[in-house]
Amino acid sequence: MSEKKVVVITGAAQGIGLAGVKKFLKEGWAVAATDIKKKELDEEVAKLVAEGHDVTAYELDVTNYKQGQEVIAEVVKKYGRIDALFNDAGITGHRKNILNFDPELIKQAEDVNLWGSLYLIQHVSRVFVEKKIKGAIVNVSSFVASFAEWSPFGYGISKSSVDGLTRTAAFHLGKYGIRVNSVAPGYTKTEMAIKYDYSDPKLRKAAEDKSLLNRWIEPSEIAAAAYFLASDEASAITGVKLPVDAGYTTTKEDNKVSLYGETE
Repeated sequence: MSEKKVVVITGAAQGIGLAGVKKFLKEGWAVAATDIKKKELDEEVAKLVAEGHDVTAYELDVTNYKQGQEVIAEVVKKYGRIDALFNDAGITGHRKNILNFDPELIKQAEDVNLWGSLYLIQHVSRVFVEKKIKGAIVNVSSFVASFAEWSPFGYGISKSSVDGLTRTAAFHLGKYGIRVNSVAPGYTKTEMAIKYDYSDPKLRKAAEDKSLLNRWIEPSEIAAAAYFLASDEASAITGVKLPVDAGYTTTKEDNKVSLYGETE
C-alpha cells in the first residue's frame, strides 16, 4: 500500500485537471491521472515521471460506467488506497439558445459533467467505505451555475446539476466521514477559454470588467482551491461550493445583453 495519499483526477491531460495533477504532486501525493485524451495525457505524465514524480496515466471516458469501475480497480491494485477524487472532466456544449439547441450536444454536456462525476463518486466512495478511509471528493461546478446568462446554457444546466450532486453526495456520504465539496471557477485561462474568449480582446476585457479583481484566473488557482478542499485543512467542510471567480458572482450585473451578440 502506498505510504503517500492518493488522488484520482479526471480531465487531467490539460487545463485545470493538469494543474491539479501538479499541485497534488507538489504537496507529496501520488496521482492517478485520467483522461479520454490518451496521447495528450501520456505525454504530460511522461514529463512528470521523468522529473521523479509518482503519477500514473489511465485512459478514461468518464461517461463509460464500466470503464470507470475498471480504472478505479486498477488504481487500488497499484496503490492499495485512494484518499481523494478531483472530478474535473467537463465539456461546454454550445451557445445556442433554448429555442435552437441541439439535443445531442446538450445531452453530451450532461453525460460528461453530471453523470461522469456521479459515476466516479460512486466508484471511489465504495473504495473509501470498503477500506474505511475518510476520503474527500471535489467536483468542478462553475460560476455560471449561480445565475442565468448567455453562457452555453446546456453547460449551465449541467453545472447547476453538479451543485445538487455535491450537496446530495455530501448528505449520503457524511456518515462515513467522506466529505464532498466543489470549486466554482470563473473566467479561467484554460485551453478552450483561450481559444474562444480570451483570444478575443472584446470578450477578454468584458470578462475582466465584470469581476471585482478585474482579471482572469489561472488554472493553478483553481487547482489550489481544489487541493485545499481535499486536504485535512478542510476537515470540517462538506457540502459547499467554493467560488474561485475573482469576485464575479459577488455583485449583480446586467447580463441581459450578450457578450456574444445573441439577442434571442
